[in-house]
Amino acid sequence: MANKVFQMNDQTAFMIRELGGHMPGGFFIYKAEEPEELLYANKPVFDIYGCDDLEDFKKLTGYTFRGMVHPEDYRRISDSVAEQIDASDDNMDYVEYRIIRKDGAVRRVDDYGHYLETDVYGGVYTVFISDITEKHERIVSELEGHKATIDTLNETIGRMDADHLTFSSVAQALAGDYFSIYVVDPDTEAFVEYSSSEEYKNLGIETQGANFFELSRRNMETLIYPEDRERFMAVFSRERVLKIIERDGHFTTKYRLMLNGIPTYVSMKATLLENRNERRLIIGLTNIDAQMKREEEFRKHMAEARTRAKNDFLANMSHDIRTPMNAIVGYTNIAKSHWDEPEVVADALDKIGSSSHFLLSLINDILDISKIESGKMQLSLAACDLRDIFRRIEDITARQAKNKSITITYSHDTVHHYKVMADDLRIEQVLINITGNAIKYTPEGKSVELIAEELGATEDKKIKYRFIVRDTGIGISKEYLPHIFESFTREEKTTVNRVQGTGLGLAITAKVVEMMGGVISVKSKQGEGSEFTVELALEPSEPDENTAEANEIQYAALNGKRVLLVEDNAINAEIATIVLEQYGIAVDHAENGRIGADKVKNVEAGYYSAVLMDIQMPVMNGYEATRAIRSLPGEYYRTLPIIAMSANAYDEDIRASLDSGMNAHIAKPFQPDDLIKTLCRYIVDQ
Repeated sequence: MANKVFQMNDQTAFMIRELGGHMPGGFFIYKAEEPEELLYANKPVFDIYGCDDLEDFKKLTGYTFRGMVHPEDYRRISDSVAEQIDASDDNMDYVEYRIIRKDGAVRRVDDYGHYLETDVYGGVYTVFISDITEKHERIVSELEGHKATIDTLNETIGRMDADHLTFSSVAQALAGDYFSIYVVDPDTEAFVEYSSSEEYKNLGIETQGANFFELSRRNMETLIYPEDRERFMAVFSRERVLKIIERDGHFTTKYRLMLNGIPTYVSMKATLLENRNERRLIIGLTNIDAQMKREEEFRKHMAEARTRAKNDFLANMSHDIRTPMNAIVGYTNIAKSHWDEPEVVADALDKIGSSSHFLLSLINDILDISKIESGKMQLSLAACDLRDIFRRIEDITARQAKNKSITITYSHDTVHHYKVMADDLRIEQVLINITGNAIKYTPEGKSVELIAEELGATEDKKIKYRFIVRDTGIGISKEYLPHIFESFTREEKTTVNRVQGTGLGLAITAKVVEMMGGVISVKSKQGEGSEFTVELALEPSEPDENTAEANEIQYAALNGKRVLLVEDNAINAEIATIVLEQYGIAVDHAENGRIGADKVKNVEAGYYSAVLMDIQMPVMNGYEATRAIRSLPGEYYRTLPIIAMSANAYDEDIRASLDSGMNAHIAKPFQPDDLIKTLCRYIVDQ
């Protein structure tokens, strides 16, 4: 089996949806491991199963491959697929099986599958599927007719050369659908060939004789395309063919035959016919070159779409990152040129902090954007102040509007309850994306408004808010408006194409709004402007008057404690040291995990109150250093708080930190409050 790894990410997911959505036939993807969960199925698959939509299809099949196959056929099909893939250099398989539609009707489908390894889901199968019920019934009817003819002839002429006459009749009847038909005695391997194709006759292959399989393998040494030769030889033997026919009812393989010097795709299908006295293999060869070239064209389009999606994604991300970066660079220059004006410097640093806050959220989404598409992204609900969110949005977008000579206004006069439980980064992300788009598509001299309104309480005592972003820009055409929230789409017109699209895009914005239980809508008129509306119901959060006092008491308890900081990056170490020393914490520094583990080992128990541990370091990484500390004899080393402080911030990284013996994990760049609160939890509280 080929060892190729396919990257499954937002780009390829978009590409699969786009291509799958325009295919005339059924296409689906499912995981190879039990329970064989589906990852994607297009509309023609729903139609084959008589389902109206995805939800309907999920109810019928459980969204698994097992649920798609008739229960009586599943084990046979599963074994056949595994055996074909194992014997195939290009990881291809072909099977036929029954399905049960939503209306209870039993239908038959054919299934062209391809196995591949992915970085996210492991082994997956990509499958082209079509309904062949009528075709199968026609073939069965023909075979039944031929079998009836065989029985009649046998009764009429007895044993007078009946084997040649009856089975040759079947072969001649089927020859119109194949460019070559062989009738083979499976016991003696005697054979006769019936061909309706001149190009196949020109190959000079024997038309009758003995030792069919040995002779065929010898011929294929020179006639088959070299890259397909080994795979064909692995499956084409008398024993293998009969075994597969016994299990599946037929044998099928594909390869390329050299016809007139040109590699031509051929499908070989074999079935066993029996009458009362004897049995014969009927082996048919079909030219499937046109079909395979269509599939190759599809794969080519997939590769091109993958490249386009990648380029679009990188260009789009460039814009989203530049927006807060421009603010950071701009306000940094302002601060440098106004050292003697503390108020100006403080304001610039505050705005740099706001832009950094948003930039961090963008980077997190870029690195983990597949979670949004797969539904694995989670909201981080916490008490927050809408005024802080509005201020950060204004800091970022006001400068952007000023650079384009656009008038931008902000209003939240009707909002009375600012303290809410929400994911402030997601609200900020949504409103900055929409406002940034409005600025981007609004010409110089025009205007943009961001309005926040409080609409009152809901039945479950949440507060309903409406956020409106209104502009007098170029507007959106009626044709494009229904597609505005689709991934990687942009209206095709000159004024739009001169502007880079947003990286996360309105598609992601809409999904985030949906995750928060909200609604997003748009109305627009081309040439006059657009209005986006987001409605959210948020739970009110009353501040705990004792929280600030309690925090101060905890923070004071950190004074005089000693922490070991294990960090190989000098700048990161300096920043963390400055933050810790502000709270009276003494800091020792170790440049790598080996030095850190030795420092802990060589001091008396209780010397360090906690260890802050980076992960990726030379000589010894953070996981190894933690295990080394935990292995030291004594209660102190088993209970010493070790807190990961690392840019490795995925769920699996957090699990790896905890599995190595650490107590907690803080993602870098860290928020000082998060770091101090974590230290309080493990030093003061315990």
